[in-house]
Amino acid sequence: MEFGLFSNGERGNAVAQTTYDEDLAEVVHADALGMSEAWISEHGTLLSWEKPDTMPSADLFICKAAALTKNIRMGPGIRPLPFFHPVQVATDVAVCDHLTGGRYLAGFGLGIGTGNGQRGELPGDRRVMMAEAIDLILKCWTAHEPFDWDGEIWQGRNWHIVPKPLTRPRPEVGIACSRTEGTLEMAAAKGFLPLMSWNPATEQIAQMLSIYTGGSNDAIPVRRGRARVARVVYVAETDKQAYADMAKVDLGVPRATGRLDHYIPEGGSRDDLSMVGLMKSGDFFGGSPDTVYAGLKNFYDAVGGFGTLLIVAGRNWGTWEQRRRSWTLFMEEVAPRLARLDPDQ
Repeated sequence: MEFGLFSNGERGNAVAQTTYDEDLAEVVHADALGMSEAWISEHGTLLSWEKPDTMPSADLFICKAAALTKNIRMGPGIRPLPFFHPVQVATDVAVCDHLTGGRYLAGFGLGIGTGNGQRGELPGDRRVMMAEAIDLILKCWTAHEPFDWDGEIWQGRNWHIVPKPLTRPRPEVGIACSRTEGTLEMAAAKGFLPLMSWNPATEQIAQMLSIYTGGSNDAIPVRRGRARVARVVYVAETDKQAYADMAKVDLGVPRATGRLDHYIPEGGSRDDLSMVGLMKSGDFFGGSPDTVYAGLKNFYDAVGGFGTLLIVAGRNWGTWEQRRRSWTLFMEEVAPRLARLDPDQ
């Protein structure tokens, strides 16, 4: 198993620079600890819903972070393809691939909303648009000569991009996967990395991994080791200390919008959801190094194994010093025991 961050930004600062600097500090620390990758949430297709410190352009953040780090690979989690021209996305990825020295990971997904308002009406169904955009992007990366494109959504003549990606035959691509079987099957068929968010319960993650591994790809083998799964993780010296540190955490938008409703105790309500309660129930992973290891190992076994654990970041859950200490404890005392796990062996 490998380890990284899912920087799912929701700090609520009045000035974006404050949040971006905090996010950068987390990525720099993750790199110093030896984490292998970081996925940076990109929001902005519904600007009236987002907060002042939202991150609408993860690529710009990633290129700055690349200059401050040495080894960590980074990608947007995710670029919502229906809202951008595929040739521009293909070009942006290629440039980022060069600027990061090959440490860039492309991240694709549907995004949120139908495009009405700030971005205008979309010219087609989002899933149709995403599927065509992916094929067009892959063509841009790999075509040796300019090509014509006659698709349902986009049409053009003599298309090509400059530069071509640094990484050959193409950059690694992660794709946001949810309940939709088609996206998981696409991840397998296209040789993409399935990205699974921190909200779904254990049973849903297990089902998603089963759908993904049921797919096939002749060029890139479908392996559980390619799956990325995000989870909430907080490590302190003792369980008691972890619960005290997280006692006043506000779960914020995920609780308010119902994304955590499946964790509500029987007969309860959203008011019953708390960080400490979710840690004690085993749905989130918090406590001493031994407690966190045991919880993550049980989760790993229950879902059938996966390749990379992404720790949720980008949120003011505890102080910066508490989060810094948590990740240090995790990488020193928990990660070495989990690193031995190989879901494909």
